[in-house]
Amino acid sequence: MDALKRGLIIGGSIGVIGGLFFMDIRRGLILGLVGGFFAVLTRRAIDKRRKD
Repeated sequence: MDALKRGLIIGGSIGVIGGLFFMDIRRGLILGLVGGFFAVLTRRAIDKRRKD
């Protein structure tokens, strides 16, 4: 659960920074949160595969 929180916070902050320069801030936040969520899922899948 800690990794999920960290991924969402980092993804959201990067999205907001991108929103300041390239697009609407709300759109950047949502896209950042989605990207952070999938990054956490990918990282967990990689770690699970390495342990097996």
